[in-house]
Amino acid sequence: MATAATLLVSGCSDDSSSSSSTGDGDSSSGASPTATRAGSSETTGAGLSGSIDVGGRSLQLTCNGLGAPTILLEGGEGQPGGALAAIRTAYEAKHLVCTYDRANVGASDPAPTPRKATAMTADLHRLLRQADVPGDYVLVGTSAGGLLVQAYARAYPDEVAGVVALNPVPPWDQWSTLGLREMSPQERTGEKAYYAGENGESLDYRDLSAAVAAAPAPPGVPFHLVISTIAQCESPHDVCSRTYPAYEKIMRAVSQQWPGGKIDEVQAGHEIHLDNLPAVQAAVDDVLSR
Repeated sequence: MATAATLLVSGCSDDSSSSSSTGDGDSSSGASPTATRAGSSETTGAGLSGSIDVGGRSLQLTCNGLGAPTILLEGGEGQPGGALAAIRTAYEAKHLVCTYDRANVGASDPAPTPRKATAMTADLHRLLRQADVPGDYVLVGTSAGGLLVQAYARAYPDEVAGVVALNPVPPWDQWSTLGLREMSPQERTGEKAYYAGENGESLDYRDLSAAVAAAPAPPGVPFHLVISTIAQCESPHDVCSRTYPAYEKIMRAVSQQWPGGKIDEVQAGHEIHLDNLPAVQAAVDDVLSR
């Protein structure tokens, strides 16, 4: 039985089908950063690509384009950075746009699991520092990445110029009541396990949710949330459709927690950037303009 999180939030499309590697321990390569800059910033734009050491482990980073603020893309569960190529291509003519593979994903090294919020935000913080990626950052995240960008913005608010969350994983406290209420006992069991780390990337969504709730939303950081309509669900009676009203209610509450937060509901599948790129661009442009 597929759970609501795997249907509505993480697996309606390609999140869990992207290649990923998992591991239970730290892989200590001891290697120094091997990233290389390509091209001239005056002519072909700035590019930074390679394997960056973040403290005994390496994460794969790719940056293209030139211009401030830097746009950082955070993929869905199990997705390497390249999965968000459509957004990168839309903005790299005017902005430096960076993607990366999280630990246990794509070309990056494995890390202990389940993955906790502090470890994940610290990984990204070290990656950006080690690679000298210029801030401030506009964070754009989809699905799992939509929750991660919220956690990062609250952990490092002075580095963040804006946040865009696309169909983010809902916070556990609200989802465990409103969402699970619409599930069968079997579905509830699966959902609890999924949030605890039994998912394609061993992410502890409960811990990530707690990290977002623990710190107030940065008052000077514009926030724009975009969700797909219930049309993304396959059947009027499946768990996705049954829990969708709860998801919609929670997402509206999430947007209201951010000063100046906005929310759009658009026609698209779970991967909004693939089905409705103009809606994503409208949200990113809004954040860039504020």
